[in-house]
Amino acid sequence: MAKLRDGAARSMSEPGLGELLKVDRKMNSTRSFLILLMYRICHSLYEKKSRFRLGVMVFVRNVLFLLLSLDAQISYKAKIGHHIRLPHSAMGVVISPYAVIHNNITIFHQVTLGVNENLPVERQQIVIEDDCYLSAGCKIISCRVGAGSRIAPNAVVYKDVPEGSLCFPVNQMTVRNSHQAEFVSVSRNEG
Repeated sequence: MAKLRDGAARSMSEPGLGELLKVDRKMNSTRSFLILLMYRICHSLYEKKSRFRLGVMVFVRNVLFLLLSLDAQISYKAKIGHHIRLPHSAMGVVISPYAVIHNNITIFHQVTLGVNENLPVERQQIVIEDDCYLSAGCKIISCRVGAGSRIAPNAVVYKDVPEGSLCFPVNQMTVRNSHQAEFVSVSRNEG
């Protein structure tokens, strides 16, 4: 009886695979939906510890991504919530197996959620809390991004971000001598 109650409580708080896919389809383009569909199926098989089926689905996913030129790399070990939006077909999105992505998240192209391998394993987790917006090209490395935060394009985040924050990339700092430091904006076109 306790198992039934726990399962009923879980089903009320977390949407099932069918509901997740309906929401994913409404919020994303066909290509983004296919990426999330493959992630959700593989993750479901991973959670059920169905190794053979998971291996087959990973192969099918890889062939499908190759045929359709989809270049997102989302690990089936990552934990991704509902209401995830992947504009621009999730081009170049990389999500580590250590990532935990909560609900109502927008992830633009070229976003990387990666790990700092120099940290102990217990500190390598990346957590993106509810209602976050990850702009194009941002990199989030082994840290927590608080709920409602916005990460600007090309920002590199490697420290925890408080709730409701706005993170911008920092200009490059050049130190000419120990008494004088100046901030220099570096253009991408400069060598």
